[in-house]
Amino acid sequence: MDGLRGHAAPDEDATPQAPLRRPMDPWLFAAVFALSALGLVTVYSASAWLGHHQHRDWQYFLWRQAGFLGLGFVLMLVTSRIDYRLLRRFAPHLMFAAMAMLVTVLFVGQEINGARRWIRYGSLGLQPSELAKVTLAVFLAAMLARQGERVRSFRTGFLPVTFVAGVTMVLVLLEKDLGTTLLLGALTLVMLFVAGTRASYVVAAVMLAAPVIWYQILGVDYRRGRLEEFLSGDSYQVQQGLIAIGSGGTWGLGLGNGKQKLGFLPENHTDFVLATVGEELGFLGIAAVMILIALVVWRGIAIARIAEDRFGTYLAVGLSSLFGLQALVNMAVVLEVIPAKGITLPFLSYGGSSMLAGMVAVGILLAISRSPDPWRWSDQRSRNRVKPRRGASKRAAEPDAGKKNVRRAQPIGEPA
Repeated sequence: MDGLRGHAAPDEDATPQAPLRRPMDPWLFAAVFALSALGLVTVYSASAWLGHHQHRDWQYFLWRQAGFLGLGFVLMLVTSRIDYRLLRRFAPHLMFAAMAMLVTVLFVGQEINGARRWIRYGSLGLQPSELAKVTLAVFLAAMLARQGERVRSFRTGFLPVTFVAGVTMVLVLLEKDLGTTLLLGALTLVMLFVAGTRASYVVAAVMLAAPVIWYQILGVDYRRGRLEEFLSGDSYQVQQGLIAIGSGGTWGLGLGNGKQKLGFLPENHTDFVLATVGEELGFLGIAAVMILIALVVWRGIAIARIAEDRFGTYLAVGLSSLFGLQALVNMAVVLEVIPAKGITLPFLSYGGSSMLAGMVAVGILLAISRSPDPWRWSDQRSRNRVKPRRGASKRAAEPDAGKKNVRRAQPIGEPA
């Protein structure tokens, strides 16, 4: 992990120096801004006909997405200014709140297309599974950072992490959201592997999960139907998506000139927004989206290398993996590489929960990239300060008493 984190081993006789303050990562901010701007334009083009047909308003989805995007940028900027270590202290509370929301949606959530994933309040809806993805990454990063080398132990390292992740995955699966369930599982295994768990544990987890996944596909009628359509090539939605991409060619038909959005391609502004990009902006548009997504993931990994502590490293890796895996699955579905899954394309697909969760995740990455000064509430070292005994001098209670100007270098945010 030293190679990923980019830290040299601390010199025991070195005087600690204040960490270098940095501005937030400009490349990550620029890539997310470009993706969001492209997504807003594409959502308007893809949903104008649907908005007029369903709501008698050509700009219905445009204004809603613009509102989500504006609020998301505010949350991103606010989150980027906080000390990310604050999340480590409150990770259990955030995880508990996320699980409570996942349980709540099973009882009061609105059922759409056979899945119960949304908590509705008027015309607004909240999808708890989108927030649970970010929350699980925060909790696993905090848990793995606290365990340290114990993560190589099955009983005290691997098992507790997989138990918490497994409970979260079961709750999401009960919402009939297999795609997000698999995404959470992949996130967990990636973070465990980066933290240094044994590869044999990861392989064993995949082998144990494979029969369960296979049963969830074949044992549920609509999932088995999707698999059969994928194998036979008869999926109407995928066919229309491929027609849209194929008709776009290299340069595309031009913004607003697509035809498949006129009632032929379902979900063309959400899960299949990439097909609209391909039809109107062509191969170059799809290539631009892929490059920007890759830039987001790359900058996230780069931020993980310069993080001040293990928690920052693991969290940056987890959030970057989320963006990469989610985009990879969405593109694979649209290009008919895997069966259809209800996974959105980050920052491009229409949806408030997905947009807000993604912007908060980017804000956390930007906060890690700044290497901020530790706040009093988030500095983990404050828990382990040595208290002088009655009658003893304050200097005698210090761990390096008797040494002049010599202290062991301690990474900010790590337990002393």
